[in-house]
Amino acid sequence: MTWQEAYDDACQRFGGQRPGNALEQELIEAYEARPVAFQHAVDKLAQRYADGKVRSPWPLVKAELEQDAQRALIVGDDSAERELQIHLAERFIANAGWGLPTEAELVDELFGRHGKLRAWAGDELLVARMVDAWKRARTVPAIEWPQRTSG
Repeated sequence: MTWQEAYDDACQRFGGQRPGNALEQELIEAYEARPVAFQHAVDKLAQRYADGKVRSPWPLVKAELEQDAQRALIVGDDSAERELQIHLAERFIANAGWGLPTEAELVDELFGRHGKLRAWAGDELLVARMVDAWKRARTVPAIEWPQRTSG
């Protein structure tokens, strides 16, 4: 859809209202960068305009596009949570998980449906790290008891 088509559609849906020249230029730039976001903003505000909740929709289109652009920049960082869950999984292996009879049961316990690490089940290096920790924990060296001397 061209800017002219999107603009004409929005003007018709906004009761014939048109933005000022400066605002239109800003909206053109926003449309070129994110046409789908523009259309979503128009759809949302056209409904609010039709319901009588909005009187001047064009400035709100700009605000909606700015807010949408800010949302697109937000990226979650799960590294702290991941490291905590890895630490807890390693503690589990050292304390009790070493007693699991098979590697498959360990993987299911940690990465399965209820596992602490299920969010990272696709991380093959992490799976291998946990299996390695389990194997090391299972090979606990035998305790050498001191010899008794009679005396």
